[in-house]
Amino acid sequence: MLTPNDVRHRKFRTYRSLLHGEVYDVEDVDDFLDAVADTIEVLGKEALKGKDE
Repeated sequence: MLTPNDVRHRKFRTYRSLLHGEVYDVEDVDDFLDAVADTIEVLGKEALKGKDE
């Protein structure tokens, strides 16, 4: 599960594009977004579980 510091300090790989200059590596960003979604899902389930108790 990601922490706020994981999100704040995440650095993405970049590369130079002739058309757009320096751009983020799409796969790197997609992997991070998957991890963010997983964390949100876990926290949401925990919040619902706590609400039911």
